[in-house]
Amino acid sequence: MTSNAKKQLKIEKGLKEIKRMWESDPATDLEIEEFFSKGTGDRCFRIKTRENIDTLIEDHSSQLATMKASPYYKQFDDKIDAWEQNIAKITDCLEVLFLVQDKWQYLESIFGG
Repeated sequence: MTSNAKKQLKIEKGLKEIKRMWESDPATDLEIEEFFSKGTGDRCFRIKTRENIDTLIEDHSSQLATMKASPYYKQFDDKIDAWEQNIAKITDCLEVLFLVQDKWQYLESIFGG
């Protein structure tokens, strides 16, 4: 019985750590740099790198998959599913954000210069 409780506690602690990381840890912040537009000199911002976020996404996705494979998944299913959806939304938003940023950098030299 204590073994089962320890395994459940491990899942609970893992979910709390994932929540803490995404809600308050600076490791989940994007590195944003300021630059000035080539044509107009307007102040703009762009994301420098996303490697730290990608690493966290991979780590947390694998942790959630491991939790989902646990026989104790049913007790935490709503939290695990919610975090899987949150991480999927973060991934989708980052993909769109980088696509727009790449297109802007390409088009700025054409229209701004």
